[in-house]
Amino acid sequence: MPLPEELPLDGFTTPPRQAVTFAPFGTPISAEEIRKRLSRSLYDQLSEKSDGTVTDAVSRAEIYIGAVLNYLGVRLDLDAPVIREIVLMQTVCELHVALGHGEAGKEQRIKVKDTIIAAFGSFPDSDSAAPERPAVAAVAVPPKPQARF
Repeated sequence: MPLPEELPLDGFTTPPRQAVTFAPFGTPISAEEIRKRLSRSLYDQLSEKSDGTVTDAVSRAEIYIGAVLNYLGVRLDLDAPVIREIVLMQTVCELHVALGHGEAGKEQRIKVKDTIIAAFGSFPDSDSAAPERPAVAAVAVPPKPQARF
């Protein structure tokens, strides 16, 4: 008997996903704080002499680090020194990447990852975005019948 093209999925449910909040707690990071971390010439180059470019990079960094910390069950609290340092490093990474400085951005990202692992013991690798789960069903294909002559 042939199988229908689509099987009904009635009765199957999935657990609700936890809402991801990227709004950080604590004192906001300013362009001035990033400026103090870099030489004047590097800051001018990375920021393109615009504090708006830096605040945009801070927002991107907060979203990225917020997602990683959420995965680890840690709140994005900018008043926690290690979390603030991680977001500051990621901001510099975002600035490098935005200008096409791939190698410098990669170095910064490695520092960020190493710091997260040192502080929280883990880092979600993008290669394994979801934890491996056991199979819930199996499909068996019957062998093809042998031709008889």
